[in-house]
Amino acid sequence: MGGTLRELMTLVVAVATERRCAGLRLREDPFFGRLPSGSGEKAIDAAFNAGQRAADTIMTQYGRIPDQIASALQVKLKWSDTPLQTAKAVLFSEYGDRPPCITLYRRSIQEANDLIREHGLSGLLALEDVAPVHLTHELYHHLEAKKLTEGTGDYRIQTHAWGPIRLRTGLPSLCEIAADHFAKVVLRLKVPMKAVEFITIYQYNCEYAWQLLDQLRELSSSVQGHG
Repeated sequence: MGGTLRELMTLVVAVATERRCAGLRLREDPFFGRLPSGSGEKAIDAAFNAGQRAADTIMTQYGRIPDQIASALQVKLKWSDTPLQTAKAVLFSEYGDRPPCITLYRRSIQEANDLIREHGLSGLLALEDVAPVHLTHELYHHLEAKKLTEGTGDYRIQTHAWGPIRLRTGLPSLCEIAADHFAKVVLRLKVPMKAVEFITIYQYNCEYAWQLLDQLRELSSSVQGHG
């Protein structure tokens, strides 16, 4: 199937519940195959709860304006003109903790904003500028990195077992899901962050964007483990 970007985004918004979008992130996790059967929904709930706790705390203390939150947390903001595109991804933002700094990549953000404007998507998405979304997402990573919120680190799964020895690991995707939920709550987003990313995916790989929509549709309202 194919069509215009607006046609794609209309279909994406119609099916892109926050839980389905979280399910896509979870399935991209390198340890998704290790999730016990039936535990996907629990993992997503843990991430949502972590994002909600952080959002409640931050909004109470600092409000909802991302730049003001960053300033209050003493996180430096930096814009970069470096084009950060690889074969698999376009980078919009990045968090570094030494010292705490969030880098926003101007070209990627401007390109997404231009596509929103040129294809008349602002009303559909209730969004004109993706920069605050990516900034707020990265602010969650700061909170978790500096242990200013409980985070998602307590959710762990077993990866290997040798007799009585059990190795367990966290799921990297849960931090991303929590950060998405944090941004959604703080900014009152109408459309999940993962759904907004379809704009850029379409720009660089139209066929894959339509395939990803099919995957989104196939996800049930609850996401089970691989097991």
